Order: sequence, then C-alpha cells, then structure tokens
Amino acid sequence: MAEMFIPSLLIPEVFHPFKREENFTAEIIEEVAGYNFYKSVELGDGFKREERKRILNITEKNDIHVVQWLTFLIEENNLDVSTLDSTLRRETVSRIKDSLHLGAEIGAKDIALVTGDNPGENLWNDSVEALYESLCEIAEAAKKYDMNLLIEPLDRFSHKKRVIGTTDETLQLLSRVQSHSDNIGIAFDTAHAALNGEDVLEAMEKAKNLIHQIHFSNAVLDKNSRLYGDFHMEIGEPGFLTLPKITEILHNAKELKMQDERGLRIAGEVRGKGDKESCYANELALRNIMKEALNQASI
Repeated sequence: MAEMFIPSLLIPEVFHPFKREENFTAEIIEEVAGYNFYKSVELGDGFKREERKRILNITEKNDIHVVQWLTFLIEENNLDVSTLDSTLRRETVSRIKDSLHLGAEIGAKDIALVTGDNPGENLWNDSVEALYESLCEIAEAAKKYDMNLLIEPLDRFSHKKRVIGTTDETLQLLSRVQSHSDNIGIAFDTAHAALNGEDVLEAMEKAKNLIHQIHFSNAVLDKNSRLYGDFHMEIGEPGFLTLPKITEILHNAKELKMQDERGLRIAGEVRGKGDKESCYANELALRNIMKEALNQASI
C-alpha cells in the first residue's frame, strides 16, 4: 500500500523565473531530495541531454516520481490540442508525441497538459471533438513509454476561458477517451474548480476515480476585485484557499480513498517571483503549509 499522500514540488511554478535556466531544475531536485519530504517532482520540458541524465539519476536514486508538464511546449510554440485548425492540431499532436521519448529520459511516469481556448458556444462541441481525437492519439502513444496522460481542466468562463473546465464536462470527455485508453486522468486544480463556480469538495467526489493529483492553487473569487482570476497567488486571504481549507480538502480526499493504492500527489501552486532567494523562500513557505495541513489532518 502506498503512502496516502505524496508531496510534490511543482518546480516550473515555484521557481518560475528560472524554469528555463540550464541545469537549474536538476540542481533543485538534487537539493530537495535531501529534505525528506518530496516524493514527486513536476517539471517542464526542454532539458539538454546531460541535464536529463542528472534528473533521471537523482529521481531514480531517491525513488522520486516525475511528472512532466507540456504546458510550456504548447504555449511557447502556439500549439493547441483542441483547435479547429486541423493542420495546427495535427502539428500539436505530432510535437507532443515526438517529445515523449525525452520525457522518458527524465523518468516521467505522467505527462500533463492543458487545452486550448473556448471558441464560443457555437463551436464548442466541435472543439471538444477535436480535443477528444487529440487525447486518444496522445494517450495511445504514451502507452509505449508506460506513461499516463493527465489533463488539467482550467476555468471555462472567468479568466483562462478554456474549452474544457467544469468537472462534468471533463468527466464526460475523459470517459470517452477511457474506452480507448485507460492511461488518462485529471490533474485537479483547486483554483480552477472554484472559478468555475463549483464546490471543490463536490467536484472531487465526482471525479475521485480519475484524479491522480491535486494542485493547491488559490484565487480571489470576488468578480469585483482586481485580483479576481487565476494568478497563482499566495495561500490565504483574500483568496478562498486557506490552511483550514487545504486541511478540509485533504480530509475529503482521505474519505474518498482517492488513489489509495498508489498515493495521491499533492502540490502547492504559488508562482515564484524575483530572485532565487525569493523563490527558495516561496518553496519553504509552501512546504511548511503542506506539512501543517497534513499534521492538522492527522495524516
């Protein structure tokens, strides 16, 4: 039986200004491996061969799970898995499939991505169908490397305005993908669920069989606030995600027996800013919050 919760470090967000700095990701993993806390790391892409070797070596040596986010590959190259432009969609799927062997070289067991923009209600169904085709093809290709494909549903109406957001929509889509490939799951983000107007605990219960990991991300939900939206802000007020709320979510996941056979990965998502010292302080603050929440939840 796996540990109930697997603390994960979302490196491209926590150390956001340095996510593309050569060898920095490997150095961070080597350092946090000694903290005796993280048993998962979430990385971006674009690592050179020597850094890939370093990442693989340290994660295998310390039994650290690796998730690779392809968000930056998609956004920096103007790609889109749900576009109605068939040429662009094929290019997107091809680029993602071509990247899988590089993910394998860093030991990635999961690849994760986000969908494209909401094209409007008149074209929404067509965009979802395009997304379905993309996910089926990518998930099938990921099987070759024994990887899961994770989708992060974003908000549909408030800020990011992506094609797939609500839990009901996500489940309807992924249930179709599951009929072809069972290596599909959800990277659940608390901020996006809340911004979609959902009760986070109810959304978790609906999606409990598909949620592989949770990002504890905060957001201001007051539409009249200048802070309204998904800005990867610090934990606490004026956002909805406080320490007691994180503890409540952990309790809920425990009661739902979410990923009880493999362990549920949990990560704080606060975007690092400024210099490296500030980013290290950001990581420490998140680590302390997660430790306290786990302690309060008696886990």
